[in-house]
Amino acid sequence: MRMEKGDLFLLSAVAVVIITLGIGFWFMKGREAPTPQATPIATSNPLFGLPGGDAGIKGSGASPAPRTPPAGQLEYHNVQYGFSLFYPQKLSVKRYDDRGATTLVFQSVDPPEGFQVFVVPYSGTTVSAQRFAMDEPSGERVNPRYGTIDGANVATFYSTSQTLGDTYEVWFIHGGYLYEVTTLKPLDTWLQSIMQTWQFI
Repeated sequence: MRMEKGDLFLLSAVAVVIITLGIGFWFMKGREAPTPQATPIATSNPLFGLPGGDAGIKGSGASPAPRTPPAGQLEYHNVQYGFSLFYPQKLSVKRYDDRGATTLVFQSVDPPEGFQVFVVPYSGTTVSAQRFAMDEPSGERVNPRYGTIDGANVATFYSTSQTLGDTYEVWFIHGGYLYEVTTLKPLDTWLQSIMQTWQFI
């Protein structure tokens, strides 16, 4: 079961209290009941099958070489899921495992910003309507755009959650896993800059 977005970015005093208590800053996305408004996903696009422009996230597709993070950033390296990325050093990183799926939470309280990477084993080459409804119960996929991350087809879009509000999401499939990266809508450009550093390893 995917960790719910609603606890992901609680940008209020409640979030500070929760973090202080060590419960975590985010979620359990996917516990909202799927809604009948979730629309079927076509298959003409590499990921979702919908028309769209450039996602604004491009990777070279080249094999990764040793990297040195820019000033003020750290490298997150995950051998299990085969990727690395650079992230602002002010963010803490926590991992939550739940029945085969993993959610990685990158978060900062001051300023309140962050993102999550949800990873689940996935044998398909496109995101099915059933999978989308399971992970995105609102059924919303607004302004979808397409591109690549280190050679993998990627879809970005805006969505919403009953508890979190407006979100910006980056979804892609690689190496038998579905990756869903989520942040708050106002942080879309910020997350794009982080995703530019993503490499498969």
